[in-house]
Formats: sequence, C-alpha cells, structure tokens
Amino acid sequence: MATLTDVEIKKLLNEPSSVTMRPSYEGGNINTAIGFKCDNYLLEAAVLDHFRAVGLGATELYLVHGVNFDVVGVDTRLHTVLTLDDDVLLEVVPKIRETDTEMVFAVSATVQRDGAPKKAVTSKLRVLLRRDTNIDDPAPLPAELERFVVDRLATAEPTELAATPVDDFAGAFHRGEDTDTDPVLAEIIGDDNAVGWKWKIPYYYCHFTERMQMSGYLRQMEEAKHLFVASRGISIKRMLDERGWIPVVTQCKLQFTDEAIMEENLYTVYTVESVFKDMLYTSRLDFHVVRDGKLVKTATGSITHGYCHKETPESEWQMAVFDDEVLRALRGE
Repeated sequence: MATLTDVEIKKLLNEPSSVTMRPSYEGGNINTAIGFKCDNYLLEAAVLDHFRAVGLGATELYLVHGVNFDVVGVDTRLHTVLTLDDDVLLEVVPKIRETDTEMVFAVSATVQRDGAPKKAVTSKLRVLLRRDTNIDDPAPLPAELERFVVDRLATAEPTELAATPVDDFAGAFHRGEDTDTDPVLAEIIGDDNAVGWKWKIPYYYCHFTERMQMSGYLRQMEEAKHLFVASRGISIKRMLDERGWIPVVTQCKLQFTDEAIMEENLYTVYTVESVFKDMLYTSRLDFHVVRDGKLVKTATGSITHGYCHKETPESEWQMAVFDDEVLRALRGE
C-alpha cells in the first residue's frame, strides 16, 4: 500500500501535470477527424494519469482505499479538430480551493499545426471519490482528500409523474422519436422540440459493477444527435452524401444530478433550444429514471452542433450555413 507524502498530496491538489497521448481509433468515424466523445475520453485519461503519477491510480483507489474515481462533470470547448495520429499534449491544472468539496481540473489539449502549437480542446472536469461498500476494511485516504469522498455522487429531488411506466422488454431498447408507445416519454417531452427514447442501461456503460459512468452519458449524447437528425429527415449520411457536410461540435457540457444504476430504464431526451446565426444550434440533454413512481433526473447537459464542408482539408474546415430545409428540420417546422 502506498502512503502519500505531503509533497505528493500538494502535487495532486495544486501542481500541474502533462502527458502526451493519441486519440482512440474508435473516434475516427468521418475521415480521420476525432469526434467530441473521444476528445473527452482523452481529457478523462489525462486526469486519471494525474492521479496515477502520485500513486493513486483508479485501481489503487478502489482496491486499497475503497473509493471509486468518478468524473461527475465536464464543460468542454473544441477549438480545432484532432485527428487520428496527432500527438496530443494534455495539460492538467488543478483548480481546487480550500473550501471545495469536489476536485476541479482545467485540462487543455494542444497539437502541432504548421510547426507551431495550437490549442485544440479546453475543458473543466469535476471529480469525486465515491465510497464503495464492496471493499472490506479499506485503508484511509490522507486527511486532505477526505473532503472529496462521498457516499453518493449526487441526489436529485424526485418530481411527480402522472404517467404510469410501461416496463416492456422491447420498449426498453427502443430507439427513436415516437413517444406513442411510452407514456413517460410523452409526459417528459410534452410539446417541446425534442426526441427521446427509453432503454435499459447495459453493464458496458457502467463501472464499478453498478453505475453509469461519464463516458456512457457521452455515448448517449452522441447517439441522441444521430437519432434526432434522422427523425427530421436530415440524417448524418444524407448530409454527407448529398452536401458533403460533416457534423461538428463546438461545445458540450454534462453533469450528474443523481446516480443511474445498471439495468434501470433510462429516459434520454434531446431538446433543441436555440439556433444561432444559421450556423450552430444548441440542444439540451436530460436523463431520467423512474423510482417509486416518481421521475428522477440523473444527468443534464448541452451540446452545440454545426456542419463543416467536407471538401476542405480538416485543418481548414469552414462552417456551413444552414439552408431552409435544415432550419425547418431543426426547428421542428
């Protein structure tokens, strides 16, 4: 068992660190550009490395100290495109005040472009250490870290629900915008410019044998955009084939408001909130479960999308201007 020195604790909570990594090959979905989801994966990996550098990797935290490392919030801006073989310099700067009860890290991703460094991604990640009752007799963490240890990542106030949930197996895996078959979705969406679906949280979206993790929500955020545009007749493939428009993200935010448990039915709702200068649109993502007949929001966030022209090099992508068809689809007209 490692014992942290005062120097190591200071390094973890106060001093910056850096690591060079490459994006996951999974993220090269269109050309060699990396999507927002795998950008956030890199940021999370850099913060994990920051902990690992002082001997507190996720395995050590779990098996020895009985706590789970959890990213509970991201606020990410994407400035330029990362590509598959980029060597990405990731810098982690702790932004933790003495009164904070969660750890905040500013993370930046820098790449070389035309022989000079260029900032590609900037973000703030929020981290908590959650107690795990599956570990017997865990070793105590240093006293300086105890303020970041919680029994629960977040707890939302349940809201009343008029609809009666339909716990059908097929419906639990339904993808799409049709709310007629699920009364809970119909109630959540109402008259909003939104799509949603219900599904049963699989184990591979979870960690520590129990809860949905941040990367699982990011995957849902990505899928929600895919389903939304398809439901409005402007699918990703159609825009690529007919116009050479590549979907891009300029900003995404997500934070936990409660915990979502493996195999609970999760209601994912994607609501378009604004269209800006006919080039960008921002959507809200809300995630709910039903417990004891009431609705519980487990996470909320937002994502800003646009399109770039496929014909130009990835390093010089130009934003496309929405035409009338796309604007009507986005606005639900």
